[in-house]
Amino acid sequence: MFRLAALYILLLISCTAPNRIISYTARTVPVYKVDPPPQKILVLNVYDIAAKKYRDNKEELFISLSDELMNWASGKINEFSGIPSQVLKGYTKTAGNTDSTVYAIIKQQHATHAIVIDAFDISFIQTHVEVVKDYSGKKDRTAYYDIEADIGYSFYTEDSLFKKSAIHNSWYHSSRTVLSGLLAAGPNVVVQRDDARKIMLANGQQYLNYFFPGEVIRNRLLFTGKGFESVRAAINKNDYEAAMIESLRITNEPDKEKASKGFYNCAVLSERKNQIDEAKSYLRQSLSSFNLREARIMQISFEK
Repeated sequence: MFRLAALYILLLISCTAPNRIISYTARTVPVYKVDPPPQKILVLNVYDIAAKKYRDNKEELFISLSDELMNWASGKINEFSGIPSQVLKGYTKTAGNTDSTVYAIIKQQHATHAIVIDAFDISFIQTHVEVVKDYSGKKDRTAYYDIEADIGYSFYTEDSLFKKSAIHNSWYHSSRTVLSGLLAAGPNVVVQRDDARKIMLANGQQYLNYFFPGEVIRNRLLFTGKGFESVRAAINKNDYEAAMIESLRITNEPDKEKASKGFYNCAVLSERKNQIDEAKSYLRQSLSSFNLREARIMQISFEK
């Protein structure tokens, strides 16, 4: 009897095995088409950080970070698109008309395009304060903080401003016990320089994805539960090619929802191989079979 009960439990677990979340780095397709394509790109900063007269080493930090952002962006452009790029170090002073100064620099450096940083700020904001009373009526206050990056960019051709963009990122950062929510000081950006650097680079990547091939970390659900046991078996062996073959077989199912899930699996597995066009094709077939929620979410991510 015990053996029969154990066997029943194993079968039940097998039949109700959950779907999987798989993580991978996927290539992204540019949002905007630059035509004609850049032949050489300059990266420069026209935002005068020193003029802000920051205290507590904040000026030094922001100058260092903005220089790092320019070098990082130049490297990423070359890595993912093969386009030569050149960084003009430090602050580039523009007298009067910034546009005309940039056009002159592009011509002087024998380039075709320029990415210009025209605003730079990383800061902490207090999002809210929670007040909790203990049994004696004493109030404990906890303030919560986000770290924010606001960086402005302008993308120039030889003779025109192609697009001006302001990229904003905001992440939850920390909390602390405070006496008064209104008087609570937030984290110090100089002390938290590592977190400032992380959000700055995320901001830069978001911007580069507008115009150049890039990459993003994807966490996609893969159907491996009931009815998809063969896909699960392949994934358990890290055999993604076999998982693709098994998912393709499922696309022939008469059940439209199940077939849609099979197509969706194929889209995920194609994206994992950085076959973006194939992934989009499978996604269209998935949605034409059934209005699958997971496929809609994936489609939205492609449109961003």
